Amino acid sequence: MNQDRLTEAASSDLDTILAALGRDYSKLGPRIRELKHEVTCECAGVTLRLHFPAFRQGKTTIHELVELAWLHLTPFALTRKEIDAVRALQSTLPFDEFLIKTTQLNDAAAKLFIKAHKATNRNGEAGELLLYLLTEWILGAPQFIAKMTLKTNSQMPVHGADGVHVRYCPETARLFLYWGESKMYGDVGTAITAAAKSIAKSLEPDELGHELQLVQRNIDFTGLGTDGKAALLRYLDPHEEEYNERKDVVTCLIGFDFDGFQKASAAGDQAAEDTFRALAKEKLAAVAPKVSAALKTAGLDSQDVELFFFPLPAVQEFRDLFQARIGWLP
Repeated sequence: MNQDRLTEAASSDLDTILAALGRDYSKLGPRIRELKHEVTCECAGVTLRLHFPAFRQGKTTIHELVELAWLHLTPFALTRKEIDAVRALQSTLPFDEFLIKTTQLNDAAAKLFIKAHKATNRNGEAGELLLYLLTEWILGAPQFIAKMTLKTNSQMPVHGADGVHVRYCPETARLFLYWGESKMYGDVGTAITAAAKSIAKSLEPDELGHELQLVQRNIDFTGLGTDGKAALLRYLDPHEEEYNERKDVVTCLIGFDFDGFQKASAAGDQAAEDTFRALAKEKLAAVAPKVSAALKTAGLDSQDVELFFFPLPAVQEFRDLFQARIGWLP
């Protein structure tokens, strides 16, 4: 088989190869709800999404959401190579020793998360973790590069995407790279404006080129085999035809304070979540023009963006609860 056919075969298998990197997120539904709606944005490439924590007895389950985020910290923060090394010991070690190894892995993830955010002067945004979960779960795009390790390397400053995810479409032979951006503010308008500015900066040729170099340099940590890495790298190399079939998509999480939670709780146990859905749909319709205005101002009116709104009773409370859960003491 000649080299071109080998390349075609490797590319055609990318869907299977990348799908193997995915995880089962069927348990997320009871904790994170999805709002079905018909609200659109003037910018054609933008998809507006809204998710929120589930209700129980008329109140939203914020503590449970924090616990959910915590339980997924390790695969978010650490590379697949590190996790797979421990997984490989499962059949060779006594259970107690294997349990110690997994505990050490989880502890390492928490410490790395804290160290990375201190290194980048951020205060431990759980929003990055929520965006990671939503991108993998809703978009079916597994994380490709864990940025936490890179953010702690003083010799390799990282200012770009909060996460890098990947998906392959076999029907079009197109590779989708998702560049993540998370913003959590009390005011949704402020969050939208900040996100648009950050997205515009991250898509500048020099910044995007730097991100692609990070992917290329760290591809050995992705858990891909030799054929998978070779096939994927062709989509990152401007000297290859596949490069023209790569689509860069921004994923963005907007976390913000929303008084709809209090109003929904007043509706009583049974009606709370349905009441909230109606209020959230109204809010989404109200902010959609702000999204269009911010993206147009930033020159992003033709950019593909998967925009996840995530209202919370109080962003600061959620942030504080998450930091306490991962052991980030003031």
